[in-house]
Amino acid sequence: MATKNTQTRKPLTSGAKGVICLAVLLVITLCASYLSVMGMNLDAEGVNVLLPWVPVSTANWPASLPVSLSLGGGTYAEYTCTPNDDAPESALNDAVSTIRARLNKMGEADAVVSVKDGAVRIELRKMDESRLASLRNMAVMGGQFEFADTESNVILTEKDIAKADVSVNYNSTRTSYTVSLAFTVNKEGQQKLADANPSYLSITCDGESVSSYGLVNGDKITCTVGSSTSAYNTAGNLAFLINDGAVDMSMTLRDSGTVAASMGSVLSVVLIVLALLVVFALVYLVATGKLTGLAGFLSVWCATVLNLFFVATIIVPTEYMLNVGCLVALLLGVLLAVYAAVTRTDAIGKQIKEGSAPKSATKLGFRAAAKNVWLVHGCVLVVSLLLMIFSFSKSTGYVLASGVVASAMATVVMRAFQFCFTLISNKPSLFGKVK
Repeated sequence: MATKNTQTRKPLTSGAKGVICLAVLLVITLCASYLSVMGMNLDAEGVNVLLPWVPVSTANWPASLPVSLSLGGGTYAEYTCTPNDDAPESALNDAVSTIRARLNKMGEADAVVSVKDGAVRIELRKMDESRLASLRNMAVMGGQFEFADTESNVILTEKDIAKADVSVNYNSTRTSYTVSLAFTVNKEGQQKLADANPSYLSITCDGESVSSYGLVNGDKITCTVGSSTSAYNTAGNLAFLINDGAVDMSMTLRDSGTVAASMGSVLSVVLIVLALLVVFALVYLVATGKLTGLAGFLSVWCATVLNLFFVATIIVPTEYMLNVGCLVALLLGVLLAVYAAVTRTDAIGKQIKEGSAPKSATKLGFRAAAKNVWLVHGCVLVVSLLLMIFSFSKSTGYVLASGVVASAMATVVMRAFQFCFTLISNKPSLFGKVK
């Protein structure tokens, strides 16, 4: 009886496993690089949700990484001001402070608001025309509220309101909703309400009707604004005006135009320095460590791509824009990745010169560099958290934090790259004494 030959599958060699793992890592790196450079349309209407960061032209910057007024220039608008009858002498300065606070809360922290020839001048960065018009409109609105009884006697004004809140009330089946606006009256207003004792009040803002039936309940005045997205936006704008104070001036646009960037050249300088840092990492790491250095350079590239990707898709679109501090933070993030890669490459090289075997050299080198690498990352993260506390440096803090996170992730990825190279060649480097 003939015996059937059975074939046994040969297990993958360590080199083959390394090639497969390295191919997967490189594909992921290339995909992340593509998204960071080219962006990706994820919305059915073609909205570029993942925005590209590469400034192919100056016109692309506002759509990818919005730059501040000082870096990219912008527009200005000047308004002639007529004080209201009961406005104090300081009304113009108060108006400037209120407008500046409003713009800051709307995400335009670098806006310049000043007095020029008796007029208020507002300078904003380059942006979409519809957003520009909306910002200007909200910035200069009077925000003067009147709460009147059934005989049109004004009982309260915006000065008697402590705060305003918007709420959405759904029906029992959650198929429809109404948008309500609740005004909380301050102590002075409560006394006025107690003296007048109204059941409800009509409400106007800058002469336009908000509600004809604002229900009075203790220190609250509640009214229904509508039952649509438009009503929700309107209620939000009204609450915004109440909470940030009124402008006791009638403001009329007298002139508008463009503003040149005062520090536009900084943008080019930072991009050049960033590119030089990456080139330095390539030359130094590969020249001194060969395969070890190649792993280090790939980690630097990953950190750079991740940093820019985080800034373009997470940090900037929400509220912030790039200013000089953010650009410096970007450079520090890349420099942090270069430092981590150089430190670890040098540590592995030292182990090789001391005669360690490939895997031992890699393991001991990573262990020797770990303390310094993570200590530096921790210190920079603390600095970024401190910057986030202050409003003028929040965007810089967030960008610096994204650099720390990107560098830390890339530091972990470097282990994977080095592991693959060691499996493929059984050498952490192409030179050096190996047992």
